[in-house]
Amino acid sequence: MGYRVLVTGIGGPAGRSATRYFRGRGAFVIGADVREVEEKADEFLTLTLATSPSFPEALLSLIRQRRPALFVPTVTEELLTVARLKPEIEALGCAVFISSHAAVAIANDKFKTAVCMREGGVPVPKTLDGSCPREVVIQELGLPLLAKPVFGRGGRGVKVYNTDEEVMKEDRSGIIFQEFIPGVEFDVNLFVDKGGKEQAAVALKKTALKEGIVGNATGVERVSKNDVVEVARLASRLLTLEGPLDFDVRLRGDGSPALLEINARLGGNSLSAVEVLDALAEAFEKGCMGRD
Repeated sequence: MGYRVLVTGIGGPAGRSATRYFRGRGAFVIGADVREVEEKADEFLTLTLATSPSFPEALLSLIRQRRPALFVPTVTEELLTVARLKPEIEALGCAVFISSHAAVAIANDKFKTAVCMREGGVPVPKTLDGSCPREVVIQELGLPLLAKPVFGRGGRGVKVYNTDEEVMKEDRSGIIFQEFIPGVEFDVNLFVDKGGKEQAAVALKKTALKEGIVGNATGVERVSKNDVVEVARLASRLLTLEGPLDFDVRLRGDGSPALLEINARLGGNSLSAVEVLDALAEAFEKGCMGRD
C-alpha cells in the first residue's frame, strides 16, 4: 500500500483529477466531499461545508483520525482556511502545498486580483467595482461587457451583457464589471515548489466552454503558447504563489493575452497537464519522504 492522500472536493473536476492520478500512482486516497459522489476513492468521508464555522476543526479532526501524509485541497472556498491552518496541518505530519494566506486572499477575490495585477504590470481586463454607476460602467468598459461575482468559481454567476438596458438592470451585490475579452481562452497549469522554483508549466487551449462563451472548459487541448504561459508566471511571481496553480487567460482582439482569474489550487483540467501532478507528487515524495 502506498502513502495516504486526502483529497477534498472529489466530486468536482480538480478533485476527480487528483483522486484518479494518486490512485493510479499507488497511493491510498481518502476522498472527502460535502455529499456522496460517484467518484471512487479508497475511502470516502463527508465533510462539512468550507464556509461553515465548524469546518476548521472538522478538517483537523479528519487529518488526526485518518493520518494522511499529503493533503490536496481542491475547493476554492476552503483555501483561505487551509492556508491559515497550514502550520497545524503540517504539525500533524501531513504535507500540504498551498500559497500564503495573504496570496490566497487576493487570488480568491476577483476585484483584488484585477487591481493587484494591474498595479504589478500583469495585463488584465479593465475592471470596475459593482457599486459603480451603471452609466459609468457602460462608458468606461463599452459593450459587450461582463458581470461576475467577486467570489466565485466555475463560471457561476457570470453574465455577458450586449446592451445598455441589460447593464442598467444588473442589481446584484458582490459583483464586478469587466471589459469582455473576445478571443480564445487558455488554462495555464503551473507547479511552483516551496522555494519558489517553477517545476512544471502547461498551457491548455479551451476548445469548448460550458456556457458557450464563458464557464468551465468542456474540452481542452495541449498547446505551445509561451506568451500565455508568461502571463501566468508573472502573476505567480507577483503574489509569490506556490503549489499547484491554475490560471485563466484570454486573447484580446490584437492577440495579446490578458489574465482573467487565478485559482490558487490544482486545476480541473490537470489530467491533461499531468506534469503538474507529477511535480506535486515528486515534491512531496522527495521533500517529505526522502525519496530520490
